[in-house]
Amino acid sequence: MRYEDRGTGVGVEARGAGVGHRSVVADPGRAQAEEEVRSRRGAAERDPAAGLPGLAEALGGLSARRAGAGDRTGSLASAREAVDIYRSLSEEPPGGFLPELAGALHQLSDRLAATGDREGALCQAKEAAGIYAELGMERPDRFQAELAQAMDALGERIADTGDRSGAVPFGKQAVRLQRELVEEDGPGASVPALAEYLLGYGGHLAGAGESVEAVPHTEEAVVLFRGLAAEDAETFLPRLAAALHALGSHRGEVSDVSGAVEAAREACGLFRGLATRQPDAFRSELATAVEGLAGHLHKAGETEAGLRTAREAVALYRELVAERPEDFRPGLAAALRTLARGLAEGEDGGPEEALSPAREAVELLREQGDAFLPELAGALQGLGTNLERVDDAEVAVEAFSEAVALLRSLALEAPGTSAGPLVSALDGLTRALARTGEHAAAIEEYEETVKEFAAADPATARRLGVERSAFLLRCPDPLPATGVAELVTWLDEDGESGGGADTVTVRARHALRSYGDIKAVHTAWEEETFTSVPGWLALTPEALELVSAWMFAPNWPRSRDFWSENAEVLGREEAATALDELAVLDPRGAQRHALLRDAVLVHGVTAAYDPLILSEQLAEWLECEDWAESRTYLEEHPRLLTVQPPQDTPLAHVAVLDIGRAEGLDAAYRLVEDREALQAYVDRSLEAGDGTALMHGGGIEGQVFRDRLSSLTHAQVALVLSGESEGFDPADLTALRHRSDEETRVRLVRETTALSLRHPEPHGETWRRIIQALGGDA
Repeated sequence: MRYEDRGTGVGVEARGAGVGHRSVVADPGRAQAEEEVRSRRGAAERDPAAGLPGLAEALGGLSARRAGAGDRTGSLASAREAVDIYRSLSEEPPGGFLPELAGALHQLSDRLAATGDREGALCQAKEAAGIYAELGMERPDRFQAELAQAMDALGERIADTGDRSGAVPFGKQAVRLQRELVEEDGPGASVPALAEYLLGYGGHLAGAGESVEAVPHTEEAVVLFRGLAAEDAETFLPRLAAALHALGSHRGEVSDVSGAVEAAREACGLFRGLATRQPDAFRSELATAVEGLAGHLHKAGETEAGLRTAREAVALYRELVAERPEDFRPGLAAALRTLARGLAEGEDGGPEEALSPAREAVELLREQGDAFLPELAGALQGLGTNLERVDDAEVAVEAFSEAVALLRSLALEAPGTSAGPLVSALDGLTRALARTGEHAAAIEEYEETVKEFAAADPATARRLGVERSAFLLRCPDPLPATGVAELVTWLDEDGESGGGADTVTVRARHALRSYGDIKAVHTAWEEETFTSVPGWLALTPEALELVSAWMFAPNWPRSRDFWSENAEVLGREEAATALDELAVLDPRGAQRHALLRDAVLVHGVTAAYDPLILSEQLAEWLECEDWAESRTYLEEHPRLLTVQPPQDTPLAHVAVLDIGRAEGLDAAYRLVEDREALQAYVDRSLEAGDGTALMHGGGIEGQVFRDRLSSLTHAQVALVLSGESEGFDPADLTALRHRSDEETRVRLVRETTALSLRHPEPHGETWRRIIQALGGDA
């Protein structure tokens, strides 16, 4: 990205949504960019002091052109040279070209990431972020947009190295910084950039296992992109489609299957239209979106539709692989794995039919080399599962063994990363070994892996130790009794350690609850711990599943209906115990539902749910795309007029609610649609000295008509009239004065002067300061 584009959302590449790379489109501007570099290089050779800045800028432009044309080596070389030039320029005089250097470092980071040099890309991103942070301290009014972009890029680079949790705080910072700019209309404010950062932040959260938190951020990005696409479809429809694709993935992770299918279907529809108009640019995105939809349909139980969609994805990827095998083999492998899952479980196929696409996926990923070892391990697991289904356990052992070996090496190279894939592969391997009667070999696999990780990654060793004990429960006697005793002892000691329950604790509890002889488990608990059986151990799987479904209802009306249908079970003490168990996985959600459950039991369903439903409806009303839609929504949900909105509600919306209650919706919406009607309302408020009404008018002036000087002036005047003149600084008006036209400024001076004459005491000095800040003669 060119330095002058930073913070504007221009040229931000698709990421965080899982959508594939676009096909390269010929760029006629590349030759012009190369000629520009030659010309600037000649000028720099003749006069380095005058010519080097121009050469560095031209190199940045050429790097972007080469990257767009798929020339990774050439684009990287140009970016490196630009950084070297800006670095030398920033040294004499010191700091003279620091902003340009930071922009060039950001570009170099992108180019290194494209070549697979993740550590190098991270190093450049860190330096760029450091420079912008330093510049921001010196000029807080100037570099916030650049710092937001740098934080976003740093988060991306950290995620690229496999540290998904480490990327989260940087994504959060990027969103916070850009949101402040958008809300305050500061320098570099950009709604497209905010939408991109929200999308990236959601991706980091999901990658770190916080999919519940990822969903609302991604939903906000979708709302923003939807509004942008309504104004500029050519630019923003692709980003809306990518955001919907990501939203489908995140919803799927939190078991919102219907929501995942809905978002994925819309993403496919948009990409299908884009690919029809520009096939070279959007076929890959369409293929990835179709593959994602196939997976969601499969989880939703729509087997036949899922199979049709998976076959379409495979066909699309085969076309792409024929043109660019290196770029699209991984996508084809993913589509083949989805097809294999559908065939294995659908009526139109079976395990035998699933073997062919499963094997092809493995072979495709073998051709991709070390960069795709995690994907190869996943494909080997899929193949092993299908081999098990056709009773070829010995060959399944080979596939699972290779997957375990790959994932074990990858996990040891990056301690602290998610152990989930390794645990899953070990489960497959030991299950296949057990089917061949090799239980001792399966136990040995667990024990050797635990020993390997004991020092390198104790957290992974702890989790694998629990999995080993859980595996014993599935072995022939007398091993299950040993497994029960080990899990009981582990849970007892883990509880006494004071560290609190976590996902490994939940896994151990689940293993004990799922064991066939629950009476033996209860006896073992009492004999080993000398305590009574805890509530979590007495939980039935049915109760836990039902409470989980209630917790993850997609909205409050559906949650209320679910309660009404299952009130007897949800009202039992067992449901409270289930919420305690689920709190380990989703603390905020479980706590919220525990409070809701108490409220329902004490006050009844209607009283408990009404505030939540109204709050949700208020949020939906605030997201209406225009004031016409806003009015329609309010007419359909008139109870919103009874709501006291929260403190952070936009002032114009507060005004519409207050005026709608007092004077009716016609009067309220006239003010947001007609500037003259609003001015008449403000004039009446000034005449009456009504601070509340004037605050409403000011909120609409700023939010709806972008008249920030009138908005802030009337807000300050309203505070004075309400006797609250200590909470603001009239000098803030000076910074806005020069952005407003003379007619507005004169009107505001006249209005404030008239008020100061009618209400001189006790705020005469405050009136004078406001008038002076507006450029008037006090």
